[in-house]
Amino acid sequence: MAIFHLEFKIVKRSEGMSSCRKAAYHARCKITDDRTGNTYDFSHRSDLFHHQILAPASAPSHIIESSTALWNEVERVERQKDGQTARYFDVAIPCELSNEDKIKLVVDYCQKNFVDEGMIADIAFHDLDSQNPHAHVMLTLKPITAEGFGKKDRSWNDKKNVIKWRESWATFSNRYLAAAGSDARIDHRSIEIQHDEAIENATITLDTEEKALWIAKAALTSRPAMQRIPRAKWNSQTAQQQRAAEQAVRDEMKQEAVATYGVFKDLDLQIVVDLNSFTVSHLPEPVEIILTDTGSQSSSEAQKPILVAPVPHTRTKLKTTSASTPGAIKRAPVKSKREQVPLKKESIFKRFTVLVAEFFKERFIWAKKKKPAPVSVDAEHDKHIAENYVFDEVQGIYVSRSEHEKRVRFNSDNYKPSPAEIRRFPSRPKEEQHKADKALDYTPAPPPVSRRNRNHPSTKPSGFNKNR
Repeated sequence: MAIFHLEFKIVKRSEGMSSCRKAAYHARCKITDDRTGNTYDFSHRSDLFHHQILAPASAPSHIIESSTALWNEVERVERQKDGQTARYFDVAIPCELSNEDKIKLVVDYCQKNFVDEGMIADIAFHDLDSQNPHAHVMLTLKPITAEGFGKKDRSWNDKKNVIKWRESWATFSNRYLAAAGSDARIDHRSIEIQHDEAIENATITLDTEEKALWIAKAALTSRPAMQRIPRAKWNSQTAQQQRAAEQAVRDEMKQEAVATYGVFKDLDLQIVVDLNSFTVSHLPEPVEIILTDTGSQSSSEAQKPILVAPVPHTRTKLKTTSASTPGAIKRAPVKSKREQVPLKKESIFKRFTVLVAEFFKERFIWAKKKKPAPVSVDAEHDKHIAENYVFDEVQGIYVSRSEHEKRVRFNSDNYKPSPAEIRRFPSRPKEEQHKADKALDYTPAPPPVSRRNRNHPSTKPSGFNKNR
């Protein structure tokens, strides 16, 4: 099963990652990080099939002799405590290839896209004999020369490179699949984009064979994308059920694509189309199709296509109203050979293609739902303002209708506050207020004490003389 999976990530110290640990995990070996002193041991895992390091010809041999030497050097030359040390990705390899071709495919891809640009690629192949063959690749972020690593090449971080690298993997894989005699192909684009492209091309193309291929592609891509399952959950029952269900949907779409292609590749005028259930079948006998000319000025009833009941032992005929005499119908047999087909047949096929495309758009999951007729935003806004707001000529702004009514009532001559509006300080009669003031028991303040006439005993000792 050839599937596309290629995902790029970065080893970042700011996230607590180490290129030595990542390399030890990929190569299923034991590596000690000289910078931190940590040792990472994954030698107990047994799914490593092959390991290989690719480097430019100018790379020093002592750096690329092993993953331990390579990534310890990378960690040593990176000075920033929160720096980035490596780029890595894992890629799914087509099962249709032999183990030798699987290794050669990944090596050729890495050599062309990364090593020739100055990077070092550390490649580890896992599970090549299983149903999930894949490779882990780690790439350096600094170009390598005979003197060692240089400064980081920032152009490698361009997002356009990711698209280019993904497309290149699809190209390499399809080339190897074709050489191996397999009909399987992969595409780096999403299922949604592929489906939209197939619908669009099926609508605009005029060649019957090409149209059938695009309609079959639309049927094949009318499914959700298969979800990636983490390695830790591969053997779980839930993951196996999920993958089995996704594979069943994919196989069903493949069968439907083959059947769709078989129907449309030899499509001619001798067909019956039931637009209610959209079933296409060949007629037991040819029929006559009356199709009005779109450029004529005949009545609306004459403009509608009419399907005449089949007559035994007759040829399929195309009947078109004449522009000069709308009431008259010229009958002419339709030629069986494509090079002799009149231009009107092309028009019929175009219209039928539009019906096919609309059917796929309505049926498939990626189709956009019909939107209701747009409502005038301005009309709705004006209605909302008229119902809930009133223009205040004094302030020159719109205020809520409830606030406006409150202000009008308050400013009227006969306004009296309601009991609900009198809550905190109700007014009292003046007589009660006067009695309440007299009833207060005030405590007189003590008279002020002067410095000369003190009414309290002095704290100075007797016989104290200030001038002494």
